[in-house]
Amino acid sequence: MEDEWTVDADEAFTLSLVRPTSSGIERIASFNPKFTYPIFGEDERIFGYKGLKINLQYDARDLRPNFSVSSLRKFSTVGDVEALDVKTVMKEFLPGVAFQSKQEYELALKNIPDTWTPPGRLIKTHEKDGEVYEVWQGNLADLGVRQLVKRIQIVTLLFIEGGSYIGEDADGKDEPDSSLARWTVYFVYKKQGSPGDAGKHQYTFQGYSTVYNFWMFQQPTPPSSPGKANDSWELSEGDFSLEEIPHRARISQFVILPPFQGKGIGALLYDTIFGVGMNTTHTKEVTVEDPNEDFDLLRDLCDMKYLRKNVPEFAELKVNSSVRVPEKGGTLHNNTQISASGAASSSGNGIVDIAKLEGLRIKNKIAPRQFWRLVEMHLMSKLPDSVRPRSDAEAAKPAASKADKHAYMLWRLLLKQRLYRRNVSILGEFEITERIIKLNETVDNVEWEYARILDRLESKPAAANGKRKLDDIDEETPSKKKSRVGGA
Repeated sequence: MEDEWTVDADEAFTLSLVRPTSSGIERIASFNPKFTYPIFGEDERIFGYKGLKINLQYDARDLRPNFSVSSLRKFSTVGDVEALDVKTVMKEFLPGVAFQSKQEYELALKNIPDTWTPPGRLIKTHEKDGEVYEVWQGNLADLGVRQLVKRIQIVTLLFIEGGSYIGEDADGKDEPDSSLARWTVYFVYKKQGSPGDAGKHQYTFQGYSTVYNFWMFQQPTPPSSPGKANDSWELSEGDFSLEEIPHRARISQFVILPPFQGKGIGALLYDTIFGVGMNTTHTKEVTVEDPNEDFDLLRDLCDMKYLRKNVPEFAELKVNSSVRVPEKGGTLHNNTQISASGAASSSGNGIVDIAKLEGLRIKNKIAPRQFWRLVEMHLMSKLPDSVRPRSDAEAAKPAASKADKHAYMLWRLLLKQRLYRRNVSILGEFEITERIIKLNETVDNVEWEYARILDRLESKPAAANGKRKLDDIDEETPSKKKSRVGGA
């Protein structure tokens, strides 16, 4: 009986974007959630219905929601067994305005002025294939911005693994304005002419992202004039903006609605957020909170394109093949020098110039792990074709010279050093022989991941016969990440 009266919540739930017309409401796009377990439980099943339909529609402009539920048949209560009250469950996740009647909803949509624009300020306009997209920036302390976030943030539960609401305390009440002000919100809209009126425009919501700013410790610098140092630890009196103190900008949520994915809108939004960080003096680093695999790929592609285009020192980076490896083995030092003895030389001749690269990282405000992955990836792309790892392991390669093999060995040592440091506690649990095997297998898999990303960057189809990642070592293992960013 239970199976007969149980439905799949993911299939029963439909989200839509709509727009008012003279004859009623026009549906622009419809899509199903990726998962519903935050609302209906781990099994994502709903008991008590046949032909259940859960509909949540949004005005394409101001995201005013309207919820409805219907079914062909509903289970009649028998003792303590009864059908799930879907509407009651959804009231925990949607604002009260979502439960207006259909007539009230249609009237509210028609009353939205033709001059409506998204809240906040317009910071980016982008035209692609004859379509115009705008990115609007606002602060969560702004009532208009907060209203849109409250209306649409259920999508973070439906499309982001481990997603959660922002700007609310444990009781669901708004946090103080001082806390809300730490959140910056970016909305992406498609802008198009209004049919029948060339002087007006229509906006269609595409997605949004939230960014949290938090204080970042900076190493103190010597005073410019002796005797003028201020040793006081007292904060300035009165209110001051977080933008006036050194901080990290951390991308927390990032969602492009499914009907609009694959059009470069995610890259537009990410590049805009990164550009704001680059142009904000007190933003010292742009980071991401627990990205999933899809967002990692988007981020890698965008960051690599940016660095290659805007940072000549990065674009020209190559492995220093003049570094020699002792025949009987040696020590790879933190500065990437290799020596036969235990101490690094003062020559500064390493596989790469660590100090110079760290300066580039700080200047371009990229988090350490992400930057060094980009360095490794770019260096790999500069290896000779005879030794450069490819996503297709069976692809033909020219014969490798001794110099080519040497360059590849140096690059691999650089990658191996970072992976070992990141996983030293896990690797320390293995015997030395198994430790070497595990590390080498992880390096092989990271090579393939880099090759796959570079194929995308160079517009080549990635090979399907890729290697699976190891579960033992956490580097580059998406399944172990708590994904707060998705739908890119």
